[in-house]
Amino acid sequence: MPIIPFVGPSYQMEAFSFDHQRCVNLYAIVSESGSSASPSALRSTPGLQDFAELGGGPVRGGIESQGRVFFVSGSGFYEVLSDGTTENHGTLNTFTSRVQILDNPTQIMVIDGTDGYIFTKTTDAFVQITDVDFPTPSSLTFQDGYFIVSAAGTNLMYVSAINNGLSWGSGASDFTTVEGNPDFLTAVFSNKSNVWAFGTKTTEVFQNTGALFPFQVLRGAFIQTGCAAPDTIQNIDNSLIWLGTDENGGAVLWRSNGYNATRISTQAIERLISTSDRFDESYAWTYHERGHAFYCLQVEGLNTTLVVDLSTGLWHERVYRNPITNNEEQHRGSCHVFAFNKHLVGDRETGMVYEQRLDVYTDSEDPIVRKRILPVIVAENELIPHWQFELDMEVGIGAVSGQGENPRVMMRYSDNRGRTWSSELLREFGEMGEYNTRVVWNALGSSKGRVYEVSVSDPVFVQINAAYLNGSG
Repeated sequence: MPIIPFVGPSYQMEAFSFDHQRCVNLYAIVSESGSSASPSALRSTPGLQDFAELGGGPVRGGIESQGRVFFVSGSGFYEVLSDGTTENHGTLNTFTSRVQILDNPTQIMVIDGTDGYIFTKTTDAFVQITDVDFPTPSSLTFQDGYFIVSAAGTNLMYVSAINNGLSWGSGASDFTTVEGNPDFLTAVFSNKSNVWAFGTKTTEVFQNTGALFPFQVLRGAFIQTGCAAPDTIQNIDNSLIWLGTDENGGAVLWRSNGYNATRISTQAIERLISTSDRFDESYAWTYHERGHAFYCLQVEGLNTTLVVDLSTGLWHERVYRNPITNNEEQHRGSCHVFAFNKHLVGDRETGMVYEQRLDVYTDSEDPIVRKRILPVIVAENELIPHWQFELDMEVGIGAVSGQGENPRVMMRYSDNRGRTWSSELLREFGEMGEYNTRVVWNALGSSKGRVYEVSVSDPVFVQINAAYLNGSG
């Protein structure tokens, strides 16, 4: 039977007739051996397992520092130990806004968009920064011993005393004006021993020259795009990624390439982002696992999380299915910290910290619905018979007992390119050890333009290598 396109990204445009495919809670893997049964496949994204519960919520940010792990949840600054126990070290003045957290050898600094705080690691003291010269901070970074903040509503960049986030000044050695373009400074971010100063429309790069104010503009490093949402700036895979704007428009994901910016979002991803009138409140978190580097974008107002795998360049979605409303919502994650050899993920609404694992197939015991909507199958507007549709997938991996013991895959199809759908047609894909199970649907009629959707909600490992269509009997 001929292979039909199965492995692919989420790419939903306004015109169903053009492209309207989805890839939800599945991501693409590519064979590196060159001799695999299939060159690529879609496999299940990781699930979430409860690890620690913090008071309040949401989890607003986290950090690993010299083997210790800290999260801000609600108004509390918590330490999480390797056994999941917690200790509250102090209190912030705010409850829900996102925070930025960085460290130096002896301190951890937290900003919440209003105030700054310092945790001293040797004494466990958590205090608010009360220096009168400390500005209202809009972003935080660290470079060469200095905590660096951008001052909200200005184009000013301030530095702390060396390795002391409690001490700030107002002299010529303590702040500078970012003036390459008359836009406001929205964020500062350290990257490869330089400091990137993001404006609303442009970006300048600074380096430590040892001058009176240590960081000076790196001539020739001027980027004609700014940052729309400071909390989307992340450093992963040896580059910066951010949600950008410039004088011509916005809602584009950029990746640094030297001192240039390369677009990594697609028209379909940009369309989704642009539907939010609050995309400046977006944030992102990142992690890498098994050779894949993931940038996870939470756009305010969307009911899905947009994720790009930098190893393949393909976008997919991560969705939480609310078990009470049965509605799709954004992934539970708000931030990521790798510690204790675990991927720890804070919850965007509650005070829960999860361990994210590829061998966990639920979101804190709630089902994960994995879905692939394929591209439309057409042949110059000719009628195509669909006598048999088959999935090449991992079979015989049912759970030992309970839900998923005899897992099933659901298929439905649309003959108007995804606007309306057939009834759901279920097939089993094998109890544990039933390795010769075939996943086949027969006698599916014919169509001039058909779209297939397959989904799995049982808590088992899912990998689908290919799909086959037999239209010749």
